[in-house]
Amino acid sequence: NARKYRERDEALLRAVRPHPALRLLEVGSARGDTAFFFAPLVARVTGIDASGTAVAAARAAAGARGLPNVAFEEADARDLSAFPDGSFDAVLLADFVEHVLDDVLRPCLAEARRVLSPRGALAIYTPNRDHWAERIKAAVPGLQQEDHIAVRPSDEVVRLVTAAGFAVEELFFSASPYPLLGALDRRLPGARPCRFRTVLRALRPV
Repeated sequence: NARKYRERDEALLRAVRPHPALRLLEVGSARGDTAFFFAPLVARVTGIDASGTAVAAARAAAGARGLPNVAFEEADARDLSAFPDGSFDAVLLADFVEHVLDDVLRPCLAEARRVLSPRGALAIYTPNRDHWAERIKAAVPGLQQEDHIAVRPSDEVVRLVTAAGFAVEELFFSASPYPLLGALDRRLPGARPCRFRTVLRALRPV
């Protein structure tokens, strides 16, 4: 769905706010598509993923694209010890939060806070359990994606982020790409069932 990915890109840009000097870490970088999207807009992108196969594929794709400012490393989101304190200006969790339980997400957020520079930004893009589509998926066996093991309501995402010591700067929601019903989301953006994706930008305090 072209509209879905266009609006995803717009949401990520708003949450990350890239600039030419930005050092960006993407957690759960998979094949590298999001890292490649940001590469022309920032100084450096580092992607980490727990899958060695994904990292190898992303490295090969980066080489084929000729992107010298992109690197990929195999790492556990709970342990970013390969990176010193304050190594990044932004940490991005895009389509990652829904794949991990709290025993992974909590230490991941703590590590993200550590590797961020003062006033560095945490950006999150994740499905919202409050949305009508996610409610239907949760209620009907077989509809939910098997690897979406922790689709959280937006309030829970905010709670976890603030508990990790971040200050939420902006919280907004994207509309679903589905015909007709997506139009309802756009008409009623304040209604909880019409908030398709939770998009959050939070800052590490000085």
